[in-house]
Amino acid sequence: MNIVRGKQQTELDPAAFAAMIAPYGGVTIDVGAGDGRWAYRYATAHPDRFVVAIDPVANNLRELSGKAARKPGRGGMPNLLYAIASIEHAPAELHRVATEIFVTLPWGSLMRGIILGDDAVLDGLASLARSSAALHIVLNTRIFDDPVPLDVRDLPDVTPDYVRDSLAPAFARHNIAITETRFMDADEVTAIETTWAKKLSHRHPPRSVLIAAVIHETHVRP
Repeated sequence: MNIVRGKQQTELDPAAFAAMIAPYGGVTIDVGAGDGRWAYRYATAHPDRFVVAIDPVANNLRELSGKAARKPGRGGMPNLLYAIASIEHAPAELHRVATEIFVTLPWGSLMRGIILGDDAVLDGLASLARSSAALHIVLNTRIFDDPVPLDVRDLPDVTPDYVRDSLAPAFARHNIAITETRFMDADEVTAIETTWAKKLSHRHPPRSVLIAAVIHETHVRP
């Protein structure tokens, strides 16, 4: 697994990763971590959990991964790891390890894949999960505000009805059962501790859709 610690990128072998997560009560994976601030705050608030933040852009993770690698007295987080990966090519070390998975305000191919129920993206999410793992997704619908950007004009408008009618069957094919979907309150969106959420909320919180789900069986790509 290719990990990043500040300016350094190294390979972490499966045995070393297994030793890292062994002392903890569960593993949380933050998919599409952006600059990694949400993962850092979550690891701080949940010292009993091991948190892995993945994002395909290494530069995004440089600052927070460097901070997490310090000694604990200087902001280091021994229960936090940053890995360079896309969900479509999730590292084998992460297969079947997560007890909870978060995808918060995704963008680019990750956002498109979720909204369209893309098999590669859903397969990737399912591959991370231990049986009965919780999946939490927050989708920002401000992308559909007028004028709609060219790169999202082909996407359907995301509403709870769309999630129930169109996404639930696609998710189910990957053993992901949607248990709740709804529009989030403005206060809930404002409380999301990511840099992207704060940028989106600089005028007013964007309308966002929550998707909560359970991955009932482990599912790993052949």
